[in-house]
Amino acid sequence: MNKIDELIDRIDALRNPTVVGLDPTPALVPAPLTAQYIGQYGKTPRAIAAAFLAYNKAIIDAIADVVPAVKPQVAMYEAYGADGVAVYSETCEYAASKGLIVIGDVKRGDISSTAAAYAAHLAGVDIFGERFDPWHEDFITVNPYLGSDGILPFTRACAESGKGVFVLVKTSNPSSAEIQDIEIEEMQADWEPTGKSATGDIVSALFALKTMPLYEQVARYVNLWG
Repeated sequence: MNKIDELIDRIDALRNPTVVGLDPTPALVPAPLTAQYIGQYGKTPRAIAAAFLAYNKAIIDAIADVVPAVKPQVAMYEAYGADGVAVYSETCEYAASKGLIVIGDVKRGDISSTAAAYAAHLAGVDIFGERFDPWHEDFITVNPYLGSDGILPFTRACAESGKGVFVLVKTSNPSSAEIQDIEIEEMQADWEPTGKSATGDIVSALFALKTMPLYEQVARYVNLWG
């Protein structure tokens, strides 16, 4: 079963479409918990990361039978270096162990071998013939605004792993309109892939009809990539 089917089934079973974000900061973690780990490790990234993990586990234990999924935001952990990244992975692994779907909010967007390396979030990595999943995510978020070269490595990883991506199309930040709402000519097409290269498999015939926001055109590409 693909992970999207698991997510839909879990939403139906719990009658709840809620996703809980796991975006910790020192201000959100209860002060006594932070103080405990500062007493153990000093005022170091390791202390903050340990506090984040304890805090996340408490949240996961409280919600595991109520919501279908969690969404940790990787930047909150990366800010604390290697200790934070390790706790991100441990958080994902712990959530998965409790039966939750894990959506890694990583918003990756790059091309070529870099995108393929980022796709290891889904496909895992090969270590001398052994496949290893260091991230424990079921989905990740990706940014499509570099075009299909930045997306197809992830779709290939999805095909291999049964996992999935959530693709940004129209974001909620106020300045998104500066780019995403630009009016472009809407193109009429059959939107069927032709089997050509990554940049040439869009359609066989295009002609302009009317204007539309750029993000709507991106949504059409997402449909094609899917």
